[in-house]
Amino acid sequence: MNPTIGERVAWRRRRGMSQEVLAGLVGRTVDWLSRAENNRMELDRLSVIKTLADALDVSLGDLLAEPTLME
Repeated sequence: MNPTIGERVAWRRRRGMSQEVLAGLVGRTVDWLSRAENNRMELDRLSVIKTLADALDVSLGDLLAEPTLME
């Protein structure tokens, strides 16, 4: 089964990025980020997902698991 968007956001750990740092980069609280990573809330706004992708230095398509998505 493919990881959810939240689970892919949690890949920030692979970059050595803490929740505090990523939350700060996207202008959200650590609690918000934790809920997103643990699928306790739905990431359904493209603008928010794009902000997360930029902060993680990944493409929007990678974060959405749609590698052919044109940005």
